[in-house]
Amino acid sequence: MHALLDIRELLIEAEIEGQWRPIVNRLNLVLAEGEIVGLIGESGAGKSTLGLAALGYTKPGCRIVSGSIKLAGQELTTLTDEELRQIRGNRVSYVAQSAAAAFNPAHRLLEQFVEAPVQHGKMSKTAAGQRGRDLYAQLDLPEPERIGERFPHQVSGGQLQRAMTAMAMGCEPEIIVFDEPTTALDVTTQIEVLAAIKEAVRARGAAAIYITHDLAVVAQLADRIIVLRYGELVEEGDART
Repeated sequence: MHALLDIRELLIEAEIEGQWRPIVNRLNLVLAEGEIVGLIGESGAGKSTLGLAALGYTKPGCRIVSGSIKLAGQELTTLTDEELRQIRGNRVSYVAQSAAAAFNPAHRLLEQFVEAPVQHGKMSKTAAGQRGRDLYAQLDLPEPERIGERFPHQVSGGQLQRAMTAMAMGCEPEIIVFDEPTTALDVTTQIEVLAAIKEAVRARGAAAIYITHDLAVVAQLADRIIVLRYGELVEEGDART
């Protein structure tokens, strides 16, 4: 398999009490085409920071100091904001922990789905709407032809999480970053959502980074698991061993 994402010697710092301190300390990560990698570690280990780096993004108060982030050979750290906007949500997409916070409560689900494919010039609004309904069906949402007409508050947490996953897949991204998307769900719903995510990602041939603190969760999804602590890689191995 070819290296789709190649992160080398990445150093990211955060401003803490007026001083810049490393939160990702010269990390390396290679993600192959179609591979699902699990990033696991306690709170503050640098999981989300590393995952967001795949989009060429850092949270406010953080900065990339050195290192390389290459997406299919293209260096992300030297791109302009406009060039990065063409990549985010298009070639690399992100699924947040809180589905409720990711949606605009004033707009219907399908309205929000079609934004990215249309904005990135992937397809017409009509074609994007049909793609949304197809993905809703693939992710086992009830009444996939109609659920997109609902507002975010009119569906359950598990359904909203799947709708957000569908939205992340709208542009056929090469990589999807899942940032603890099932943490707020009950165990039964979590199992159902994880199964739907895994099936949809595999069917689309996308690569994925799945961030979690729960080893049992990542074992259901990942091909390979990377353990982080204090911004450093402490262990890496095949998820099946």
